[in-house]
Amino acid sequence: MDLFSQSLQDEARMATSKDQVATELSKLGLLLNTDPQLTREISEILLHKAHDLDNDLLENEAKLWLGASLSSIGKYDSSIIVLDSWSMHNVKEGNINYVKRNFHKAVSHYYLGEYSTAVDLFLSTANAHELTEEPKFHGRYFRVLGEVYRAADNLNPALENLEKALGICEEAQDTIGVAATLNRLGVVYYQKEEHEIAEKLLLQSLDISQQAGLDGVAANNFNDLGELYYATKEYEKCLALYERALQMAQDESTRINTLNNIARLDWNLGRFSEAVNRAKEALALAEEMNILTYKVDATKIIADSYEDMGKYVDATHFYNIYINYLETLFEEEQTKQIVELETQYQTAQKEREIENLQLQQLAEKERQQLYLIGLIVVALFLLILLMLFVQIRRNNQKISLQNHKLEELNASKDKFFSIIAHDLRSPMIALQGVGQKLEYFIRKEKQEKILEMGGKIDRSIDQLNHLLNNLLHWAASQTQSVPHHPEHFDASKIIEENLALYEGLLESKKLSVRVSKNEAYVYADKNKFSTIIRNLLSNAIKFSYEGGVIEVDFKEENGTTEIKVTDFGVGMDSKMKKNLFTSSLKSERGVNREVGFGLGLKIVDEFVQQNHGAIQVQSAKGEGTTFTISIPAEGRGKVMQMSLVAR
Repeated sequence: MDLFSQSLQDEARMATSKDQVATELSKLGLLLNTDPQLTREISEILLHKAHDLDNDLLENEAKLWLGASLSSIGKYDSSIIVLDSWSMHNVKEGNINYVKRNFHKAVSHYYLGEYSTAVDLFLSTANAHELTEEPKFHGRYFRVLGEVYRAADNLNPALENLEKALGICEEAQDTIGVAATLNRLGVVYYQKEEHEIAEKLLLQSLDISQQAGLDGVAANNFNDLGELYYATKEYEKCLALYERALQMAQDESTRINTLNNIARLDWNLGRFSEAVNRAKEALALAEEMNILTYKVDATKIIADSYEDMGKYVDATHFYNIYINYLETLFEEEQTKQIVELETQYQTAQKEREIENLQLQQLAEKERQQLYLIGLIVVALFLLILLMLFVQIRRNNQKISLQNHKLEELNASKDKFFSIIAHDLRSPMIALQGVGQKLEYFIRKEKQEKILEMGGKIDRSIDQLNHLLNNLLHWAASQTQSVPHHPEHFDASKIIEENLALYEGLLESKKLSVRVSKNEAYVYADKNKFSTIIRNLLSNAIKFSYEGGVIEVDFKEENGTTEIKVTDFGVGMDSKMKKNLFTSSLKSERGVNREVGFGLGLKIVDEFVQQNHGAIQVQSAKGEGTTFTISIPAEGRGKVMQMSLVAR
């Protein structure tokens, strides 16, 4: 037993109070789908706990999951016995666990070939899917109901329920449900002899089940595809599929069915000895599981094979067994029909008695109901008026708020396009006429002018590149399409790489950079971190005076790496700091009229928050500015709120 299973069993054993037992029982619904055997073991433990607490409702819930798990592992008779032992004391109509109890009981009757009983149980809980908000239960309810109709050869309601189940499972993204339902739909179309549709659905189910590692569903698909190819007489392909199904079968029912199918194929190909061996193996399992329909199939194949082998004594022996099983099957069906008729008669008689009593009470109640109806109508009318008033008021407030937001968006859009036009035009104007000037300087052999023109071209291109990069980052962040892949890396290397990108601009403004020699690691998205550093360096260069100094300091402390970028340039006043990271866009120019779009710091703020960090700014007019970002050094840090600190 693995540690997880042992842990679940230990928790069940340690439960002593009503609340603790109820908590452990609530875990079994999910566990049933992945490990029915473990569900059985834990539900048995909790059943004893509930019995010791003398709590009928908890005992019923424990019996529900015990019966469901027994059905899932193929012990259908035991499942029915457990589910029939329910206590009906304090069970109200519409109780969801009672509905689920009938559902799992119907499933067991279906696998035993008792289709009419299964249908009756389903119809007795016709609104079961409406009593729970579990989409997977909805899908399974309609899938199993459709399968019961299919097994009873009632194909139209089978299709109707299976298609409804498929829609529910797809909407709930229930992979197991989708694969299982497609498989059952394929079998229905096979029975309708629409083989092309059947093959397409079964292959689709097989693809989904193999990708999701659903061996049980995959085994069903291999078996059903084998049946399809058997019908089209593609026997070699059919045998290979049956063998795959047998290898992957997770429940005894699928294994018995597949063994019978292989035996039938061997008999059809004249391999009578192999057919007998396979059918006997299927018969032994069918007798152990007490599945009468499979016993009928297996004994028929054995008898036919012995007859074709000339072993008439053995053939007669198994024909007699086959006839006995067949008669038992007919007798069971006849008994069920008689019981159903008796039940219907008794029910009708009771209904007539109840109807007479109800008619006697109806006259007495009518007078009281008339007064009550009058009061209720008046109360409802007043309530509807009040609700309409409240709704209209809310709608008006909502419309007002939406209009306000729309006006803000339109204003931002207008400003956005005006800034783009303005800031893109400036570097483009700088590039106009460059070709003619270069041609002139080349003819005149003015080398210094040519070099000067080259520097201007580089700066204009750098400005355009920086602006377009920020536009792309901003647009991507607005649509949440920027991928986020955090990793642990050396922040100092990223800072050095980005400083190298700005060597030309630093030289053109005669700026020097003092960089900390500390080591500092961060846990962040490398591309976003690089964008943050690039924008902070660009701002520092843009607003520094010629010949100035830029300081880049970083240190790691208490699981957080702090990075400071300081310039001693123009600085900003308190009003500018207040609006620095707002949604408004504003174009600013640097000391030498460098172009700016107002997007850089907004991108910095968004990317810092996405990496679970914080940003601070200290600045004073005429003294310079320091931006400080704090990023987690390891693992995932707690999201920190941005704060502004006056310098």
